[in-house]
Amino acid sequence: MTIQEMYDKAKELYEELEFEYDVIGIRFEDKDREVGDTVENSKHNIDREDEREFPEYGTEEYEDLYELDGASSWGEHAWEDVILRGSKPEAEASKEFPTYHAYLIGGGYSNEDHDEILLDQGEEVITNAKVLYKFF
Repeated sequence: MTIQEMYDKAKELYEELEFEYDVIGIRFEDKDREVGDTVENSKHNIDREDEREFPEYGTEEYEDLYELDGASSWGEHAWEDVILRGSKPEAEASKEFPTYHAYLIGGGYSNEDHDEILLDQGEEVITNAKVLYKFF
């Protein structure tokens, strides 16, 4: 799947599913999931200076991080920037992102005030998130 195909498929699925879920987002991660899987709540490193600074999954340092009330993802309004910017549209999507997998996930709105934890611009938290589509 190319970058452009990934973007087009995400938009197509969003239009098809937007009334079935309160929030739909794209999630990049290394964990291998299947359509229908539940996505665990994300952890957040509030004190990081660099957004890539994150302890390894499963370590004690990781387990001590603040837990969100849902799974973090990129909201539909950020997809053009997240998917298309900085990559050639014909490039292989699975080789353009620093994770092994990308998913479309959907679920409910978070009830937490995330302003205090400073989510990245375009990032959304989805409660009771489940995998709707696996891009790679």
